[in-house]
Amino acid sequence: MKRQKRDMSQRAYDKGYNAGMKGKSREQCPHSQEDHRLEWLGGWRQARADQWEVDPDR
Repeated sequence: MKRQKRDMSQRAYDKGYNAGMKGKSREQCPHSQEDHRLEWLGGWRQARADQWEVDPDR
């Protein structure tokens, strides 16, 4: 049975989330295609918000 490829939008979001959790800048987004870039930035923003909730003194 063949494995299905992951949804590229979800993958971009996940990669953005991981970058945000590592404290990377949003300027480091590797995507040039608009929809993938928006997903990556959405993940990045969510990670930064999650970090803020865990440690508001950051």
